[in-house]
Amino acid sequence: MRGAGPRGHAGFTLLEAIVALVVFTMGALALYGWLSTNIITLDRVRARQQMELTQQSALDLIRRTNPMDTPDGQRQVGDLRVSWTSVLLEPARPNVVQSGRPGIFVVGLYDVSVRVARGGQLQQTFKVRQVGFKQVMATPVDM
Repeated sequence: MRGAGPRGHAGFTLLEAIVALVVFTMGALALYGWLSTNIITLDRVRARQQMELTQQSALDLIRRTNPMDTPDGQRQVGDLRVSWTSVLLEPARPNVVQSGRPGIFVVGLYDVSVRVARGGQLQQTFKVRQVGFKQVMATPVDM
């Protein structure tokens, strides 16, 4: 009788190999999608970090600038160009020291618009409020 006995398997059948390849391919595609998403996210994080570093550098440079002396201008630091314009929000008035006596400065509040460019290309713009000052007395008068 033919076919009555168990057949011996020497290897995989074509159908088993195809099923194994389909399962492997599905797993590989899922892994590729996950890796692709992570790489895109990493690129976005790096770009955001670079933007924040650039903004912090520009803000540090602007904080060292007195808008009462230099209401607008620009500075070049490496390939980074920072330009600003200031608008007076509160008129200049004499300052008062902690004890309530007049100080040696007049101060005013400015709204500073900042533009940051790298390599000739605009990177970002932002605004910051800053106090401008000018010394009007040599030393405080002690009573």
